[in-house]
Amino acid sequence: MTPVLEAEALREARRLAELLPGEDDLAVHHLLGWFHWFRHQAMALRTDQVQGQDRPDLRIAVQALTACFLAGDDNLPQPLLPVLAENAAGYAVQLLAELKDSDDPARLSGMADLWQRIVEAVPVGHPQRAVHLTGLGNVLRMKWRRGGPPADLDRAIDRFREALSAVSEQPGRAMYLYNLGDALHARFDRAGATEDLESAVALLGEAARATLDDGLYRALVLTGLASALRARYERTGALPDLDGAIARYREAASMFPVDQPGRTQILSDLANVLRLRFERACAIGDLSDAADAGRQAVEAAPADHPSMPST
Repeated sequence: MTPVLEAEALREARRLAELLPGEDDLAVHHLLGWFHWFRHQAMALRTDQVQGQDRPDLRIAVQALTACFLAGDDNLPQPLLPVLAENAAGYAVQLLAELKDSDDPARLSGMADLWQRIVEAVPVGHPQRAVHLTGLGNVLRMKWRRGGPPADLDRAIDRFREALSAVSEQPGRAMYLYNLGDALHARFDRAGATEDLESAVALLGEAARATLDDGLYRALVLTGLASALRARYERTGALPDLDGAIARYREAASMFPVDQPGRTQILSDLANVLRLRFERACAIGDLSDAADAGRQAVEAAPADHPSMPST
């Protein structure tokens, strides 16, 4: 009989499981995971059945080894890596949300490493690969925004581009278009490459056309497109870009509830582009509209907003 199938071996494994959680928690997970993986394989050979995730030993192995994957252990069963990566991604999303306001470089780097391992473990063609590439891109962009090197933004753009290429016309494509367009606009602001700005305008425009609902996500996409059009106007002086920016800021502002965070910034941006067009075309209506948008921005700002006067 294969040793891992013996009753005594299973009893020992159950006694070992009782140590969880303990001081050697990860080591126990590792040992239990491998034991149940070997046992699952032995059972599959013995019964001449196809391996399936409904097997108890496989479920235990995946559960135990997911903790090892999250900890960065690279001594794991190769056939299980895609499953472990999928499990780890669920935890990684939660951890990324917790890092939303963190400036700790070590934690951000650790999160980027985790998403990198998830992406490497999920094969090309996997239905969730684009989602995981987006997770990696998001944390790299976050690192850059919080003081990381320019290479972090470059890597984020590469991951967003790869994610977009992995989807076709499936629902949710607008998100991939927006992520890449927004990151390219950010790199234009950093380095001033015209091709980045042109690509950003094209991608954000396509994202806006693909986002048909009237919710806050469409407002986000429209705001990104308006910002890119304004940047191109300031570079080329093309009035249609300024007109387009105004139209999109107006539409985005109309979608924000009065008490929604972000309304102040959109109204402020709308006021600024209207003022730019007044300076260009001297239409008194633009100046009046700019003043009205500015007033609404002040009214929408919370009492602790940086632009509000201190008392």
